[in-house]
Amino acid sequence: MKSIKFLTTLFLLSPFLPAMADNLPKGSITKCIEKPCYKVLKTTFDYTPIRELADSDSKRFTHIKSGINLYSKNEKPGFYELDLGLNKPYWIEKRYVKYKTAAPDKKLSKVSKIKFYENKNNYFVKIKTKTNSPYKVYQNKNGLQFEYYDTDVSKIFKKNVNYKKVTDEFNYSFEKSKNNSDILTVKYNNNAPVYAYDVKKKDNLLVFQIRKPLKIDKKRPLKNIKIALDPGHGGKEAGCVSGGFYEKDVNLQITKEINNILKQKGAKTMLTRENDVDTGLYERVDSANKFKADFLISIHQNSLPNPKNYDKRHGAGVYYYNESAKNLAYTVQKNIVKSTGFRNDGVFNASFAMTRSTSPVSILVECGYLIHPYERKKLTDPTFQKIMANSIVNGLEEYLIKTAQ
Repeated sequence: MKSIKFLTTLFLLSPFLPAMADNLPKGSITKCIEKPCYKVLKTTFDYTPIRELADSDSKRFTHIKSGINLYSKNEKPGFYELDLGLNKPYWIEKRYVKYKTAAPDKKLSKVSKIKFYENKNNYFVKIKTKTNSPYKVYQNKNGLQFEYYDTDVSKIFKKNVNYKKVTDEFNYSFEKSKNNSDILTVKYNNNAPVYAYDVKKKDNLLVFQIRKPLKIDKKRPLKNIKIALDPGHGGKEAGCVSGGFYEKDVNLQITKEINNILKQKGAKTMLTRENDVDTGLYERVDSANKFKADFLISIHQNSLPNPKNYDKRHGAGVYYYNESAKNLAYTVQKNIVKSTGFRNDGVFNASFAMTRSTSPVSILVECGYLIHPYERKKLTDPTFQKIMANSIVNGLEEYLIKTAQ
């Protein structure tokens, strides 16, 4: 009976077997008929989102770098369903991955060594493994938690041991996942604010990097702080257009004022664009990373799908995505409203390209609504632009003083 069932399955799959055979390891065709094969995928984009649903507007579970291996047995139009060994499936858009091969089982990341060290500015956790698997970083009020999925940690843990303390700040542990692989967890516990952090892939290493708390001079809190300033839009991307004014121009004008004030206060700065030129979103983030910025502030002017609603929705607002940027967002917003008299449009948690960066700490400021007649008049006035710029800098200074070590 079992052999008849096998032959029936073989007959139904026969049109697909030649293609499968090209991609499968030798001798695994039978295994893939008896047990559905994984599609082995590799990410091709450094800011790849893994989502909770097969929907491009769905909540993001995590972001991973290019070159990460993923496994899928099911798919929907435009999406692969991912098996991370967790309590539910997750999804990735097909445009962010390339299909490598098929396999009856996962090739786990065999972790042969884990090393902790530090330098003047950062803590580092180096995970030695030849295969790069997916991961997630959780942030909470006590620090950070790094989870590494689809792993085999048998080489770094003795029998009946699943937890190791490294220092007062660091420990690591593992647990078995639902697909019988291991989940390696590294915890960083520190009551000090978390600034920047990142995950970097280097050859046979995955490096979890955490920025140490900044040393702040309370008399000159901005001295030597590295700040990337991003004037939104530019070139062909005009942004909001209202009353003959282009958002891209207003953004640049206000950003240059912020830059002048920051330099006077001893900060080290860079602009993602200094003229009216096309600049890609991730090109902006990359340039801030190359500058090794502590903070990234993106400047915009707001609009509405229906401009007639400006009487109900107007004023200044600030957006953040990561928990590390939340207090900065609220402090900057408070100072803008106080200094400009604009309506408080709110502080929002939003997944934008310019707010998702975890290194540097990133916020996006909507200075006001360019479609609002009163706010447009103010936002395009050079004197008011200086007031707006000062309020943003004051917010950053206040935040640094509060978090000074």
